[in-house]
Parts: sequence; structure tokens; C-alpha cells
Amino acid sequence: MASAQANRRGILLMLVAMACYVGNDVFVKLAAQSLPPGQVLAVRGAFATIFVLAIARGARDGWRAALRPLVSVRCGLEITTALTSVIALSLAPLATVSTLMMTAPLMIAATAMALRWEPWRGGRLWAAAAGFAGVLLVIQPAARPEVPAAGLACALLCAASLAARDLVTRRIPVTIPSSFIAVATTLAVCLAGLLLGLVEHWTPLTRYELGMLAAAAGCAALGNYALIVACRGVDLSVVTPFRYSLVLWALLLGYAIWGDMPRPQAAIGVLLIVAAGAFTVWTARRP
Repeated sequence: MASAQANRRGILLMLVAMACYVGNDVFVKLAAQSLPPGQVLAVRGAFATIFVLAIARGARDGWRAALRPLVSVRCGLEITTALTSVIALSLAPLATVSTLMMTAPLMIAATAMALRWEPWRGGRLWAAAAGFAGVLLVIQPAARPEVPAAGLACALLCAASLAARDLVTRRIPVTIPSSFIAVATTLAVCLAGLLLGLVEHWTPLTRYELGMLAAAAGCAALGNYALIVACRGVDLSVVTPFRYSLVLWALLLGYAIWGDMPRPQAAIGVLLIVAAGAFTVWTARRP
């Protein structure tokens, strides 16, 4: 077991990581109001590529090993995750999108048990059922004219893509360094954005939009680093449930910037999803 000090450090870093991820979503949402999705992916991807190349510059061997089918599949899932998240953020409130995306751990648990990668557990099944009931509560009050159904659908597709990406990541051999995978997926998203530009109408970037996308890439990079450090040398059953602080950050920033306030039914759904997800993560991490 880790020390109490190590766990407190891990919890603090996990809170910082989730705040950074929500910061990424905020900056993407601000930029996506005036830019098409492909341009957002391409420009943010360009900044993110600079960051990850700086991290991976010391590693020179093993790039050929990274060019495996599973890594290619993960790149494809990273593209669908990024694209659906940008579309969802441009159409739906931040807190709604963040909450629906946090159903990914529930999807992972249900899929892992269905594929017999993990044993069937009654508690986790009940948690998944409660979480998906929460999804219905979140979607129902948000289904109003100013929130297109496409935005909600994209948020759920993003969660499914996140779950599939993480399941594929588990199957990638540990001999392939994480830095190579990060570079490959970041370049793939940037390239996908450039290809989307062939069918989109791109507009000249203002300094405001350029700053938003650079800040989004910086937040994502910092969040990834904080998340990695947060999970090392700690009790994961203690630290990992704090991933759901992302929903709290999204609620706070969504209200502060756009004045978004969930209705009572949606608030109950948020609590169900957070409780179910935290329970699922906790039971998966217990010895």
C-alpha cells in the first residue's frame, strides 16, 4: 500500500489533470463556434504534435514496432474520439458533453465482462445499469431546440470510441513505448483534420482562435502528464475515482462561461453516472 502522503499527492494531481482536460474542452468549444471541425483538429493537432515530439525526442529506437495493426486501430479510434468530441462541444453544453463522455468506463466494464476478459460481477452490472439510466436522465431534459440531438449523439459516440480505444490500448504490447503511440495518434488526428479540410471551407485564423487552439493543446499535454504522474506510486483504488472530478470542473466552468445550469432531472442523472463510474473503477482496482 502507498503512503497517505503519496495518495494525497496522487489525488491532487488527478484533480489537476481533470481540470486541464476540461480546459482543453473549453478552449476547443470556444474555437469551434467559428471554425469547422477539421480545421480545429488540424491546428490543435499541429500544436499537440510539437508537444509530444518534444517529449519523445529522446527515444529513437522502436519506431518500426509502433507501426503495428493495433496501433493503427488505436489511431483510427483516436480520430473518431477527437472528431465526435469537437462536434459535440460545438452543439451541446460543456457539462452535458463531459458527463456523457464519462460513461466510457461503464462501457469498458460491460464490454470486458461480455468478452470474458474479466469475470462477471453483479455489483458492476448494477452500476452499469444505474449509469446508463443516468444517461437517459441527462439526455431527456437536454433534448430541447437549442441542444440538437446530434450533439448528444456525438457525445455518446465519443464515449463509445473512448471505451474502444482504451480496450485496444490494453492489447498493445508493452514493448511499444507509450511516447511512440502518443506521437502516432497525434499525427493521425492532425492528418485527419487536414483531409477533412478538402471538404470544408476553412477561414483565416485570428490570433484569438490560434491562441484558443494552442491553449487547448497545452492543456491536453499537461493533463496527460499530470495523469501519468498521478497514477504512479499510489493506491489506484483511492486515486482513480477522482477522475470524475472532471464532471465537477465542467459544471463549474460551463456555468461561469456560458451560464449553463443542469435541470433537476439532469442533475440526478449526473450523480448516477458519477457514482456508478466511480464504483466501477474502484471495484476494478481493488486487490
